[in-house]
Amino acid sequence: MTIRILTDQHHHALAESLLLLADRFGWEVWFPAGMEWYDEDYWVFEREWHGDAVARQYLLGIWADATGKDILMRPDPRHKGRVQKGVTLDAARQMQWDIVLSSLPHNDHGMWRFSQEVGAHFGVQVGNNVQQSRWDLAEFILASSTLTGYGPEWIGKRFTYAGKPTVMYHQEFDLTTFRHEWPPANRREVASWVNCFAEMSEPYGQFAYIARKYADEFDFKCYGAYGSATPDELAAGDISDVEEVAERMRGARVGWHSKAWSDGFGHVIHDWFAIGRPVLGWARYYADKIAGPLWVEGVTSFDMERPEDEVIAILRRLRDDDDYHRTISENAARRFREVVDFDGEAATIRTMLEGVLSG
Repeated sequence: MTIRILTDQHHHALAESLLLLADRFGWEVWFPAGMEWYDEDYWVFEREWHGDAVARQYLLGIWADATGKDILMRPDPRHKGRVQKGVTLDAARQMQWDIVLSSLPHNDHGMWRFSQEVGAHFGVQVGNNVQQSRWDLAEFILASSTLTGYGPEWIGKRFTYAGKPTVMYHQEFDLTTFRHEWPPANRREVASWVNCFAEMSEPYGQFAYIARKYADEFDFKCYGAYGSATPDELAAGDISDVEEVAERMRGARVGWHSKAWSDGFGHVIHDWFAIGRPVLGWARYYADKIAGPLWVEGVTSFDMERPEDEVIAILRRLRDDDDYHRTISENAARRFREVVDFDGEAATIRTMLEGVLSG
């Protein structure tokens, strides 16, 4: 029998990771579609700050080109070949569900209420830093972020958190798309892919200062959405197609990743290591995060909390010394594959979920 899962959608890479997980098992993943989910208090992410704007984005906007009325089929423009399944509230009430999964604390109560109405098991997915979900409502926890008292050494393991069966894991992505290749296309390029980077005053200020001061030596690129910040000459575009993202990341000589807040899982930092590029970042921030084991100072990555002249010396050596650059790149790609075991982690998740379903 096919297991059917309903989960809220708010991040394309998280959604794709859950679909890849379900693909392994022959299970189905569906997403809410239509504002009825919002109107009846099942999907209410950021209602307090943005009203229905975010709900309209994920319950209406992304389904604008989908086919179907109550059962919707949507080719995912970010992930080629992927078709997402959406369902209206009325149609969902008539379907059989095995699992309802909430990935946002704001939606936990509403999604739990729906699970109770249709007789499904309810769980939470924790992918954000210090996320406080409704542990009391959940029957299980999927954690792609570290939890209080449980650091990255628990990745791939089953344990009990808040009295509930839990697995800590990496969100899966396509390693054919994010493959390692060398050499990069642009010897001078130092690229950041932190979304809305210009809104982060201190980290972006350091990036912009160095980018402008050393513009004659390096090509600094800043990819991603800027939000309310004003784009400047460093903006390199907000790229949505995942294959193009991977290709452009492979084209860069160095990844600049000065993110010092909010990462729970951290898609960008995992992408950098998967494709194998030297990364300059704030190592202390990742010490207790899922991505922490990827950071090996001077081997895969470099802590940028050091004097400016030392940062520039590192960038110059990575630019000019091909043998050195290739060694660091290969170290990064190898370290990723040592640390991240999508196959093993998926098997552990399946064992836990099958236990929940049979309990």
